[in-house]
Amino acid sequence: MFSTKVPKEQTSGFPASVVAKRFQLWALGLFSTERHLAKRLKNNPFYPFKQQQPDVFVLEYYLDTLWKGTLLFIVCLLLICCNVLRHVEKQETWCFPAYGMAIGLWLMVSSIPRRRLVLNHTRGMYHFSIRGRTVCQGPMHLVYVRLALSSDAYDRCFFQLVFCGHKLEPLVLVKLSERYEQMEFLGRHIARKLNINYFDYLASSYRHVVRHWPLGATFSPGIVQRKTQIYTKSSVTDLDV
Repeated sequence: MFSTKVPKEQTSGFPASVVAKRFQLWALGLFSTERHLAKRLKNNPFYPFKQQQPDVFVLEYYLDTLWKGTLLFIVCLLLICCNVLRHVEKQETWCFPAYGMAIGLWLMVSSIPRRRLVLNHTRGMYHFSIRGRTVCQGPMHLVYVRLALSSDAYDRCFFQLVFCGHKLEPLVLVKLSERYEQMEFLGRHIARKLNINYFDYLASSYRHVVRHWPLGATFSPGIVQRKTQIYTKSSVTDLDV
């Protein structure tokens, strides 16, 4: 006699949230600041992964080249349909947008398959698959968070926070930040939560945090004895994670 009616937003919220999480790295590509990443980590301490069970973390995602290829394909298609750039100074130039359509289509097709990365600490292995097919798997010391360095024409240094691994597609978490201490703080925080290695932008540095070593390895020339890192209050005060 009594029927419980579930609100529509509750029935559709879970699948929508699951699908949205597969595109979460796209937002980082558009608003990839350290403060934006800190907010994500506050909501999910294992970001960009989700904890499936204790010591098992899963990340499902689509490459951002999917929307880039789609945009390129649509723009070039409109150029051809509207006869724009068909003739430039009495020369046939329609092949250029056609070539752009081909590249856009290739980017779309290659990016449509869903990626899945699993960090399984109970087995001491990581597993990467595309559309359910195994691409690679290996021990945990082959996946890590890395602070990368780049510079511009004015010799200004910019840092990127990247999730890397053997035969894995690099996942950029923060792009082009000049705040080294905040980037290091976030990188170490992510590596500690996921229980993986963290590497500084220098090849040899005491700032590396190595939790997993290759089998049988006891020393690496790139690892220097660590010092206790003390962050200044002003450098990390706005990163509430």
